[in-house]
Amino acid sequence: MLQKIGNITLVEYVYRRCLESKIADKAIVITSTDKTDDELYKLCSEKNIPVCRGSLNNVLERYLECAIDAQATIVCRVCGDSPFVDVEAIDEGFSLFEKNKNLDYISTENTLNGFMSEIISVNTLKKINSYLLSAADKEHVTKYIRENSSEFSTFSLNLHLKPIQLEHYTLTVDYESDLNIINTIITQLNDFSFKSSDIIAILNTLEG
Repeated sequence: MLQKIGNITLVEYVYRRCLESKIADKAIVITSTDKTDDELYKLCSEKNIPVCRGSLNNVLERYLECAIDAQATIVCRVCGDSPFVDVEAIDEGFSLFEKNKNLDYISTENTLNGFMSEIISVNTLKKINSYLLSAADKEHVTKYIRENSSEFSTFSLNLHLKPIQLEHYTLTVDYESDLNIINTIITQLNDFSFKSSDIIAILNTLEG
């Protein structure tokens, strides 16, 4: 999260990308109270990025506590390693929740890794948090919902963002090679208001 992409850190980039949402009321970095995350917390504080801290291993509980603290009713989960998250999908998901009050969970499909996000109602987070969950369920937040979808009202957004010739690309930052690709793409972007189709176009030029 503290690695530089472009001229700012990854956490700053993802935060500023999320601010492009036209519907979300706020963007918050959710991290742990473990000392290994102290440096991340310090950076966010220095950069005036809202940050909330909670359990290291029980990420579900961390999300729920932070959502309640923020007085949120719906939460969009964006992984911190995804600088190119599809903001249009986020806003479409929020709009679907506004139209269908019975929805519990929205995921994205047919997309390159790095464009995806998830939207969950806080009431659903409360519901699954009350269950006797496995350590993996607590760590991966929506794992229980995805594996027990019949218990919930779910919807999957088809993003159509996975061209066959680009399937081998990963747009998340897990390895140094990922960082190199991300930085190559960023040199061709002017700001944070790009569309996923712009990223696809850049990747196609790299392929050529």
